[in-house]
Amino acid sequence: MKDARKSGKKNPKNQKNGLVPGSFAQGDDPQTVWVVGGGQMGGVIVRHMAGQRPGIRPSVAVVDPSPEILKTMKQEGIEADASLPGMMRKGGSPDLVVLAVKPGIFQKPDSEVAGALSGLPPGILAISVMAGVSLSHLRDRAPNLRWIRVMTNLALSAGKGMTLLAASQDVSHHEQSFVYSLFSGMGRALWLPEDSFDAATAIAGSGPGLLALVAEALADGGVREGLSRETATLLASWALLGTGTLLTDRGHLPELLKARVASPSGTTIEGLAVLERQGVRGAVIDAVSAMAARSREISRNL
Repeated sequence: MKDARKSGKKNPKNQKNGLVPGSFAQGDDPQTVWVVGGGQMGGVIVRHMAGQRPGIRPSVAVVDPSPEILKTMKQEGIEADASLPGMMRKGGSPDLVVLAVKPGIFQKPDSEVAGALSGLPPGILAISVMAGVSLSHLRDRAPNLRWIRVMTNLALSAGKGMTLLAASQDVSHHEQSFVYSLFSGMGRALWLPEDSFDAATAIAGSGPGLLALVAEALADGGVREGLSRETATLLASWALLGTGTLLTDRGHLPELLKARVASPSGTTIEGLAVLERQGVRGAVIDAVSAMAARSREISRNL
């Protein structure tokens, strides 16, 4: 894919199927954003966009049926409504929709969300953060919208999320650049071909769960050796954080970093030898394959 960070002139493909996007596609930033689903991921995105500097900050509104989420958003000064039809009845339409609901809510035959999205003016850009829902499924359910598919993880809330992006052909370079910048502001973003999403999801999306297990096991080992649970957990957490920083910010390759830490006859090589005897490397590789297969299965069953 071409460099999405470069703003381009109006893409003639944007006229495909009669969809005529507004000024957002042609070079302006979105003025109005609706986030459908104010839970974990949606809430992070809402607060990030609402917290941008005045002057470049869009007007952000949230749609969520939860009374608690509605109350919290309104207390934070963010417009909110219990339903998408309710938001639409207030008048106007968004320049950008972020769909952050569970896939089943969108995919069920009588989905209020999908039906309401189909009632929006044609050509509006929509971002889906729903796991496993392909661009073709998104277009089938709401063909009047133009879609970007996003896969991210909970580290987004700490500004360290890894976000994967795939766009339909009718999304302009400027829109791609805006979405790339949005998610880069909460960590890192990467454009990928959609057929790579299942394998990438296994590492970027599910990987934190595996690493949390590693952190827990390291802490358990420390407790076994006499450390307090609090101290052992702190040390394990910082070991993961420090390693991730060296791999990302310093550009170290995993195998070279491991070689630097594992000095001859030292403590690290002793531990690595135990892990190799227990087949930990092969188990992690198999876990990635299992998670990728499950991701493909979920997509097929939607």
